[in-house]
Amino acid sequence: MGILDNLFGNKEKKELDAPAVKSITCEPKTVYSPLKGTVIPLSKVSDPVFAEEVMGPGVGIEPEDGKLYAPVDGEIVSVFPTGHAIGMKTEDGMEILLHIGIDTVQLEGEGFHAVVKQEDHVKAGELLVEFDCAKIKEKGYQTTTMVLIPNAAVLGTMSEPHMGTVKPLEPLFNFQ
Repeated sequence: MGILDNLFGNKEKKELDAPAVKSITCEPKTVYSPLKGTVIPLSKVSDPVFAEEVMGPGVGIEPEDGKLYAPVDGEIVSVFPTGHAIGMKTEDGMEILLHIGIDTVQLEGEGFHAVVKQEDHVKAGELLVEFDCAKIKEKGYQTTTMVLIPNAAVLGTMSEPHMGTVKPLEPLFNFQ
């Protein structure tokens, strides 16, 4: 995959065989928290593309630390070259977009280290990205992390999301 490896980074995986946080059995069409932090409504996110659900419904999370974990069991379908965004897909077809920060693409990867690559299969709780919250804020960007479901329209009705403090792998919302 030469060129793609160069674009997306051909970095060694950091012990992806062992989840970084407790292991769980994922319920179908359920999204779990990928971070430790505070969940806020998507409508409160300062970027209108996310707040107006252009990229799909979901939540924002104000992270307490710089570790993004897999919120579901699934395949990594995309890793943005800068490491600030990850796309996943579950076996039952749910698509998840994880986007760290507002306008952080402008950092061109500074402060981000993706530890997965496209086509990796991960379990909920495995580390996906490490990011430096202090560096991101120092450069003038917000660290609000979006958990979005671009194909929500085909999944059914989304439950009311969990709001407030959350730890990795606590349920955020599901579809019925």
